[in-house]
Amino acid sequence: MAAKRGKSANKAKGAKAKDVERKAANRDDLIKDAGGYDWGWPALEMVMANMELSQRLAVGGFSGCGYGIIPDDLPFITLVGSNIRGMKSALALLKEWTTLSGPNAIRLEIAYDGPGYVLAISQQVDLLRWRVSGIDTVRQPLMMVTSHIKRMDSRHWMLDQLADYAAQPVAPLRLIIAEMPESVSRGGGSRGFGFTPDWDNAILLPGIEIYRRPDDRPPHTMARTEAEFEARTKNGPDPGWPPAPEQDPKSVASARERRLAASMPKTLHVLRNTLRGAAFLEQALVLGCARWQVEQAICNIRSADFLAYQPSGARKRLAMIDAVRHRVLEPASMDVDLTVISNDQISAQIGLDTAFLLRRLEPDREIGDAVAERIERIRELGYG
Repeated sequence: MAAKRGKSANKAKGAKAKDVERKAANRDDLIKDAGGYDWGWPALEMVMANMELSQRLAVGGFSGCGYGIIPDDLPFITLVGSNIRGMKSALALLKEWTTLSGPNAIRLEIAYDGPGYVLAISQQVDLLRWRVSGIDTVRQPLMMVTSHIKRMDSRHWMLDQLADYAAQPVAPLRLIIAEMPESVSRGGGSRGFGFTPDWDNAILLPGIEIYRRPDDRPPHTMARTEAEFEARTKNGPDPGWPPAPEQDPKSVASARERRLAASMPKTLHVLRNTLRGAAFLEQALVLGCARWQVEQAICNIRSADFLAYQPSGARKRLAMIDAVRHRVLEPASMDVDLTVISNDQISAQIGLDTAFLLRRLEPDREIGDAVAERIERIRELGYG
């Protein structure tokens, strides 16, 4: 046991050391960028769901799945386990998901697998993303969805009836839990046992996805067959994960427009749709840069207006501005006073913004001191 504790401690220290190194590198980048920023440059962000549902189902002794069709009423799916208190806790968590995000929050899938089938319980990806990372169009983190998968060694003939029902355009059903003695679950196979449904605590679901053939499953399915799990174990993680961020000129330009429009909509509106904004923009274009570079520079300058306070230290100020750019949402009622921004400020900011992009496109190349030289190099690389 002592050796195991030591090994875990070493792993923890290693992870902590890497985290310290990452934070130090981020701080160094902030200093080098000096307030420069390109809203189109991708950042790899990942959000992962926790394992709370699996933990609660394990406490409940989750061992099987029941299903039934009631004449003149809705069908039902029953999650059965030996510890009813634990199963009630799991059901309560599932109900929390639906309370926060609606009935579509729960995703139930059944995939036929040989003489049995696979049941997968997970969360709808988009709704999960909104719950854990917010509803916005600025950050689009990759999602790591966890799914509780249960393999059944046989299928009751009634499952085919449920599959026929689930294939209809509108096919709601109820999700309930029940207690099944361990002596029954240890027997294996499909069997019947009596229980009293608790309809008061049932969750009404809009439907369930049932796949009779492997080819019927969508690419994003969580219901994986036993053979697929064995192959995954043998071959290791997917070499294509995580996907490489899109850094080509078209993707960067598209992301920049989307993020600026989501975070600084009032500033862009004034620049693009008012006479004073158009006049200011034309005056700034004398600098010889692209229109988007002027717009981005003005948005970056205005980011400092959203600081909660003005810190005395330069490093702290840069960190606060960086944080603001990842979460700011400019209100429509906010006054956009462009007269306080000078051409010299815009020129300096464009110099910083172009250096930010060049530092990532060509990390081993020396960046020119002149703003015009940086703008020209951005054009040569196809990003201007």
